[in-house]
Amino acid sequence: MLLVSLKSSLFLICLTRNVFALLPRREHEDLEVLENCFAAFLATNEDAVSYGGQDPPPPYSRPDVVTAAGARPGAEPSAPPLELVDTGAAAGSSQAGNTNFPALLLPPKSEMFQAEESILYISEDEARAAFIQYAASKCCYRTAPAKHMMVQNLTALNTYRYRLHTFTESRSTLPASEPYHGGLVDGPAAAAPPAPWEVAVDPPPPFAACETCLPVPHTYAVQGCPNCSSSGLTPCSSCRGSGKRTCVFCGGSGKHATDSEFFSDCPHCNGSGRMRCFSCWGQGRVPCARCDAKGLLLCHAELTVAWETSTAEYVAEENHGFPTSRFQEVTGKELLSEENHSKHAVELIPLTKIDYDWKGKAYSFYVFGNEKKVYAEDYPEPCCCSLL
Repeated sequence: MLLVSLKSSLFLICLTRNVFALLPRREHEDLEVLENCFAAFLATNEDAVSYGGQDPPPPYSRPDVVTAAGARPGAEPSAPPLELVDTGAAAGSSQAGNTNFPALLLPPKSEMFQAEESILYISEDEARAAFIQYAASKCCYRTAPAKHMMVQNLTALNTYRYRLHTFTESRSTLPASEPYHGGLVDGPAAAAPPAPWEVAVDPPPPFAACETCLPVPHTYAVQGCPNCSSSGLTPCSSCRGSGKRTCVFCGGSGKHATDSEFFSDCPHCNGSGRMRCFSCWGQGRVPCARCDAKGLLLCHAELTVAWETSTAEYVAEENHGFPTSRFQEVTGKELLSEENHSKHAVELIPLTKIDYDWKGKAYSFYVFGNEKKVYAEDYPEPCCCSLL
């Protein structure tokens, strides 16, 4: 039985296996501190999920999502089921700062990382240019404060972002059918139908989201078509089974205007106002499309296999007055990246606080990410916009 806990594995992979592997030898002294922190973290996070070891549910009785908990012994999926991924921060979207990492358990930062944090990745001229572009993009902001501000200080507040991409596989079965044209039927009498996780499926390349459908062997059976009650014919939708439609020449009046302004019977419908339906040629019934007019269906269970990538994200919060959710808009400098059964990376995100004066009053704004985006909580002298 395999016990999976996303939070604990995420914490261990991020801080023990990768970060310390890149640090100088003297930095490995922090490893003992980390191990103690990790042991304390596991003691408070016992929400492991059982993977396997249960009897499979009755197959094909109803549409149902079947995960590895329903696998028979020996069945191994190509990726862990989606249900085993902690949905608190990895439900298909990245949400900065919400991965519930135990901030109090993190070891002290290394000198290498502290050096990275103190580097200014933007000059005063670059900060001013980014601020001018930001002000110009706002309809209610004048660009004069951005152009003529007196810059007082640039402070580096660079931070780190950790991302874990987990490749998951899910399987589900639904009833399917096709017209039966005769021939052998691969039913349960030939062999026992396999459980969904016992069906061999070639996995896609890692972290390539895709979906495939295939029939489950030994689940075929011949049944009468419910659409046509096994007759092969269904009522015509154009004439609703009557074989007649409103005459398009007289509009259903049955009369036709002559040159002498007298009305006579419509020659196309003989004055009845109804004419033969051209969809069914007056028969009122058309061949059944579902069974191809055969009256029989070859029914079976169809297996749908979906591979998805779930992402958990953590951004170190330093409480500098900058909303960490804005980091989702930008990229950073990649410090570490590794791909195996999971894919994870550590980025250094440039963040600079610029303090400036405008007409004797102090203001500040932030420039963040490789894209040099701007965040300003308070901009001086916004103009008033009005619609004429």
